[in-house]
Amino acid sequence: MKRVLFFLLAAITGTVAQAQKADTSIILRLPADLPTVSRLKERLVELAMNNPQIKALDIKKEITKYDENRAKAGWLNMLTAAGNLNEFTIKGSGNGNGTINNNTLYPRYNFGIMVPLGNFISIPNEVKAAKANGRVFDQQKEGEKLALKAAVLRAYEDYSANKQLYELQLPLLEDSYNHYKQVEQKFSGGDQGTAVEGLNDAYRIYNAEMVRKVNLEREVRQSKIALEAIIGTSLEEVLLHL
Repeated sequence: MKRVLFFLLAAITGTVAQAQKADTSIILRLPADLPTVSRLKERLVELAMNNPQIKALDIKKEITKYDENRAKAGWLNMLTAAGNLNEFTIKGSGNGNGTINNNTLYPRYNFGIMVPLGNFISIPNEVKAAKANGRVFDQQKEGEKLALKAAVLRAYEDYSANKQLYELQLPLLEDSYNHYKQVEQKFSGGDQGTAVEGLNDAYRIYNAEMVRKVNLEREVRQSKIALEAIIGTSLEEVLLHL
């Protein structure tokens, strides 16, 4: 029975030892000195300003320029031009003999202005409305920029905190693993003072630390994904060119 327990514990030990290894792909070396941290945050905010939400507002602002130009063109719609198109206006007023033909239609060209009185109210208001829409989008853009700045800084703080918690967990996991190994070695060596219950307790403590490690690792990954979704690039790329 003791031999069976030994082989089972050996198999479990090999499995948990492999799972215990820290995932170095999520432990990035973040700067510790305040000037570099400030520079990193500024860079993250700069990248966040390229967010599609900001670009969409720029496009909407551009559309208001077209609306303004279209409204201003309403003044030109009041101008009309007309002409008498006939053989005299095309070939000239001469009859071919060097004399002037009195049958020429006058006036040859007509210009006029059609003035609907309502245009004096509607056109200026349309122009003002287009300009006002442009100012609205400017205000929305400023609001979006402030919101994105706050979001990216919160995302960075979340990632930094989760990363520190994960790193603090690793020594605790190592200690629980070493304690479990010591109890297991005493048990396999025939130490009568080491009961199966003590070995199970050591394994339960180690397993609980493993669960905490997995949960913290997930939090680090999720917070990193959230940060990268705002800045539009990987955090590794930002740190590489900092």
